[in-house]
Amino acid sequence: MNTLILLLATGIGNQPAPAPLQCANPTAAKGDVKGGPPIVHAFELVHNGTGTLSITRVEAGCGCLRQSLTAKVLQPGERSSLTIDVNSLTQPDGPNRWQILVGYKVEAPGVPQQTGELLLQITATLSREVSVSPPQLGFSTSGIASQQLTITDTRAKPLTVVKAGASSPHLAVEVGAREAGKGQVVTVKLAAEAPPGHTDEIVTLLTDDPAYPELRVPVRVLKRPAGAVAATPDSVVVRFAAGQTEVSTLVQLRAADGKPVGVFGAESDHPGVTVKWSPGSGSVAVVRVTVTESAAAQPGSCKVRVKLTDAGGPEVVIPVGWTGAKK
Repeated sequence: MNTLILLLATGIGNQPAPAPLQCANPTAAKGDVKGGPPIVHAFELVHNGTGTLSITRVEAGCGCLRQSLTAKVLQPGERSSLTIDVNSLTQPDGPNRWQILVGYKVEAPGVPQQTGELLLQITATLSREVSVSPPQLGFSTSGIASQQLTITDTRAKPLTVVKAGASSPHLAVEVGAREAGKGQVVTVKLAAEAPPGHTDEIVTLLTDDPAYPELRVPVRVLKRPAGAVAATPDSVVVRFAAGQTEVSTLVQLRAADGKPVGVFGAESDHPGVTVKWSPGSGSVAVVRVTVTESAAAQPGSCKVRVKLTDAGGPEVVIPVGWTGAKK
């Protein structure tokens, strides 16, 4: 009997202590969801340990997620609400899973600092009645530029975009009339006075349908100084067909003043997107951007940076986005 008690006590003593940062429901299963409107969920985080807990980072595996946190520093027993907003407009039909990693540290007098991570996820199966093509835009230019969005609704009574706006004063959005059987066209224009540099913006489309009150389109803007090298296309959007696991796109680089262009090197900030380029210098330099199988498992986005040898400045940045590969 004493031996049994000793073994039980030893087993209990060896159990790991519970993590200080906890979430009662770390997985939010949304079930069947119509793609288009944002999917919003708030995770309730609680500090169940001792000492001062600081949330050091919130990382999402997809650029389609936006986040807000009510508190970053918690004392024992205190709570923080982490709201995740998924832009389902850019996500593929079928089962989807979005993961969020919350990093934290715990500090207490006389005790070594403790660090840890908490994994959260949202799941949903998307089906689409309303689509926006392309689901995201990218501008890479030294002057004015415009691109078009086409909103399509397969239902008998399609919605209408009644108003639109942008998060940047340098983006103008014009809503066209809906044409029967052709969808509705919205034109997005980048102004000439937009300052040089890179920004991530949002175009918001407001509709007359209460089931789809708004549609949000991500926009990446890279405004280059005048006379710099231009990329054609100025952004890469990859859509996988059924059975495809790898897709490549060619991008041409030309100098505005007609000088020769040469590529010294190029790299992607995503390990699943590879880059190759043409050797030497000429009136046109060519870069091949490939979204490989390792990246295709989930929708995503990244930037490709091309370093130049001759004309137009130190580098050209090409926004790249892709849908998940279809099974």
